[in-house]
Amino acid sequence: MKEPKLYNTFVVLNGIIFVLALFPGVGPQNLNTMSHGIKKNHAYTVALTCFICDGALIILGGAGLKLSNSNTVIIIINCIGILFISIYLFIKIKSLFNVHKTYKISNEHDTLKISIMRALLLTWLNPLVFIDTIVVVGGAASHYVDLNWYLFMVGTIIGDFIWQFGLVYISGKLSHTLNQIKVWVTLDIFTVCILSYVLYKTIVLVMN
Repeated sequence: MKEPKLYNTFVVLNGIIFVLALFPGVGPQNLNTMSHGIKKNHAYTVALTCFICDGALIILGGAGLKLSNSNTVIIIINCIGILFISIYLFIKIKSLFNVHKTYKISNEHDTLKISIMRALLLTWLNPLVFIDTIVVVGGAASHYVDLNWYLFMVGTIIGDFIWQFGLVYISGKLSHTLNQIKVWVTLDIFTVCILSYVLYKTIVLVMN
């Protein structure tokens, strides 16, 4: 019997929310994308480059775990994901009690070639991106089977698309207000709430 369309939509939504909770943060890739958005310097090309790279890594991680068909590998990957989320969550909670710094964006513009190359380097040479996409997202996808696995993966790709292009759009539109402490605090609080829920659900699924 086919699953209700509403539940299928819920699985896709889970993938979208998962990525939108995991990817926000002032890391090298995101800060670079924001800087291009604020300066309106090849911003959407940079976002597209990051999206393609992230998508490739997400599919690689999810498909790799699915093809391995090993419960041991899946459990290990999920445990690594739990460890990473726990550390990341601790850092985010700790940052809420510290004075946030403002991020100064240089007005210097880069050529299209340099912009693309920097985006590629900050993705493929950034270990955090590999952990986010292959370990954490791939581990989360392993909780789903059959059609739901594909739906969750579609959700993660959509989530990354929303994040990359949304980040560029918002950075460009609100460039004069983004560099404020309250913006970073709000982002951190949102991330802490969502990741706490994700961590709880992941631990429960592993225990079961």
